[in-house]
Amino acid sequence: MIPAPSGRATPVWFDSLAYCREKLLGGGAVPWTAPGELGSFFGKAQGMFGSDAVVVDVSDLSAQRVSGDPALAEAMARRSRVAFALRTLLADDRLRATATDALAAIAGAGGGAPVALSIPSPARWMATAAEQADAPAGDGGPPDPDHVDTASMYVADFLRAFAGAPVDALVLDEAATEAGALAGADAYRPVLNVAAHYEWPVWVRSDRAPAWPGGAVEGVAGWLGSEPPARPAGSWGLVAEGWLEAGPLPEVEGGAVVAVVPAEADPDAVMARVREIG
Repeated sequence: MIPAPSGRATPVWFDSLAYCREKLLGGGAVPWTAPGELGSFFGKAQGMFGSDAVVVDVSDLSAQRVSGDPALAEAMARRSRVAFALRTLLADDRLRATATDALAAIAGAGGGAPVALSIPSPARWMATAAEQADAPAGDGGPPDPDHVDTASMYVADFLRAFAGAPVDALVLDEAATEAGALAGADAYRPVLNVAAHYEWPVWVRSDRAPAWPGGAVEGVAGWLGSEPPARPAGSWGLVAEGWLEAGPLPEVEGGAVVAVVPAEADPDAVMARVREIG
């Protein structure tokens, strides 16, 4: 069960990075490489929203790392093998150091709220890295299980850099992947094993698929989906893009409501709704 340090009846995780980038940074880049500035940025965000978990989006950090270093992008594109771009990216020492330093800075500025380390799922990260390297990214269907297993091993190795870090939960983010194109979460076994070793509960997030679309998966604590599960399979929460609308938050079972805050949202309306839900 996800706790609610805020005292809300339903825990709320605010997905506010895009909104805070727009409102606090004028649309500029998040200062991932400057721990002091980063801590201040996340501290302000937490002060505004009082999120029941501070979500650290490694996807945004890694995209910034690739776009800011042409040599890394070139190295990722050197081979056409599936998952080579991801392997090269996740082996990058600067990415690892930046991510671990960022996590420490954010945890220190979070006011004691739990820290959820959010990374792209291995399947999604493999496809994203391929796109960043201008390599083929697949046909939009479910990825090859062998390729997913390879990607999962690279992600698992990357996560070992966070041994001893202040991680309270690991989120594998499938983003907007449709249900029919999801890899089975059991294919992420190397990642689930590392998380179990570090005692990190694993939550899968899917913004365009219901919770637990393929049923229960050993090692996955819960699922944050676009809809409730079709059949009981464990704890679940909802990704709520319409949370700004008046009324009570949707009910969840042991999970949280992930409140997506649009970058263009009106600040007065956002803050009024935050006060309304407590």
